Amino acid sequence: MLSHIRRSEIATFLRIRRARLQPEQVGLPRGRRRRTPGLRREEVAELAGISTEWYAWLEQSRDVNPSLDTLQRIAQALRLEPAEQQHLLNLGGYGVENGDNGLAREAVVGDSLQRLLEQIVCCPAWIMGARSDILAWNRAATVIHGDLGAMRGIERNGIHQLFLNPAMRRMLVDWEVHARDCVAKLRLTQANYLDDPWFNELIELLRSRSPAFSAWWDEHEVRLPHDGVKVYEHPKAGRLSFDYAILQVAGGNEVPLNLITYVPTRDTDTQEKMEALLRRSALVLSA
Repeated sequence: MLSHIRRSEIATFLRIRRARLQPEQVGLPRGRRRRTPGLRREEVAELAGISTEWYAWLEQSRDVNPSLDTLQRIAQALRLEPAEQQHLLNLGGYGVENGDNGLAREAVVGDSLQRLLEQIVCCPAWIMGARSDILAWNRAATVIHGDLGAMRGIERNGIHQLFLNPAMRRMLVDWEVHARDCVAKLRLTQANYLDDPWFNELIELLRSRSPAFSAWWDEHEVRLPHDGVKVYEHPKAGRLSFDYAILQVAGGNEVPLNLITYVPTRDTDTQEKMEALLRRSALVLSA
C-alpha cells in the first residue's frame, strides 16, 4: 500500500505534467472550449488505456495502488522524459533503491576508496551518500568546499553547502543553473525516501532557510545524474574550470555511494593553479 505522502506526490506530479502537455503534441484537436491548460484528465486516461475515473482518483490522492504497467502507460501518455518516467515509478514504489531499510544513512566508505581519494592529488574528489552527505574527500576537495573536517552533521552536505554556504555561492559561476540542476537530481533521489525522516530532514531544512530552494523544489523538476563543467572564481587563485563526473561505487557495507571527481579542464591553467594552492596549503600544515 502506498503511503499518503506518496499518493500526494504522484497526484501533484501528474497534474503538473498534464498541464504542460498540449493536445497538439499528442495528435489531439485543441477545440474551442478548453478551459484549462494542457490535456484533460479524460484525454490522458484514453491515451493510457485506463478509465477516466481511476485516473482522476490518482490525481486526487485517493487510496489506489497503480501497477508498474499502469504507471508506464501513463508515463508514455504524458510523453515523460526518462528522468520523469523513473521519478514516477520511484514514487509508485518501483524504484531500485526502495526497501533498503534505512541502510543508506549508515553508508560506510571503505579503506580502498579512501586510499583512492588520497591518490587523486590535484583533482578535487569526494564521496557522497544518498542524500548528498559528504562522507570522504581528498585534500584538493577543500579548495572547493573549504575545511570539510571542521563541519559537523548535516552542514557537511553537498546541497547544504550549495544553498547555505555564502562562500560557495560567491565562487560558483552560473550558480543558479547548477543549483537548479542539483534540486532536480535531489528530487529524483528523494522519491525513493519519501517516508524517511532522515532524508526529509535535509529537505525541510533547505525549504525553511532558502527561498530559492523552496521555489525550485515546488516545480517538481527531475533530472538524471550527468557529467559536465563547473567554473569557480576562487578568492586566491582566480578562475578554476573543472570537468566533473559522477561515478557510482560500492561502500564498505555494500551501500551504493557516489564518487564525484573534478578534473582540470584542458587548455586552461587550472592544473597549475591547483598545484600552487596545494603546495601553499602543505606549507601551512607543515609550519
